[in-house]
Amino acid sequence: MLALPDVPRWVEAHGIAADPEGWREELGGGFALGHDRARLIVVAGEVETEDVRRLAARPHVILVEREELARATGRPVERAILHSLPDPNALPDYEGAVPLGDGPLPAALADELAWARGRSPIWSAWVDGEPVCFAYAPWRSAGLFDVSVDTLPGARQMGLATVVAAAMIRDERAQGREPVWGANESNVASLRLAKRLGFEPVDEIWVCAPPS
Repeated sequence: MLALPDVPRWVEAHGIAADPEGWREELGGGFALGHDRARLIVVAGEVETEDVRRLAARPHVILVEREELARATGRPVERAILHSLPDPNALPDYEGAVPLGDGPLPAALADELAWARGRSPIWSAWVDGEPVCFAYAPWRSAGLFDVSVDTLPGARQMGLATVVAAAMIRDERAQGREPVWGANESNVASLRLAKRLGFEPVDEIWVCAPPS
């Protein structure tokens, strides 16, 4: 069992630890959990700056608890704000989202959605007979799930993200888990959507972007 609390900060860590494709590396008084397919590493515990510098050689996004460790990677760093949903019954009651099914995927998101489709249902909204907006849970812990929403550029500003996110959250909550919404401070659209859905900030984590 992963020795981390089941809280929003660690939902990705729990998800990686439970995934057969995930890996773990001990780092002094802490450890790193990684997933090469998702190109994600989560660092936890009392690790040294040399450890995170070494991890930064990998082409993964790195999540760390402390800003000074994030800066030690030498990468662009940004704070991500983590949210929970105190009143799930206040979710907008919109209709129009449906499970994506097994049909073709849009080229712009094909790799990401193909990976996600093997992990959880993908809720989608369609325009002119094509799926254009998607919500799914890439990572889960015993009691939480991470919310991910993608919209094709030509379908933005239409309110579709609200529709698919609300549908996905209701579906996941019916299975006994509560949502976590994480968004970088610069992602104003994601932060606005979180607020529209009723999410409130509860924590933070530092995101080290991969080398460009």
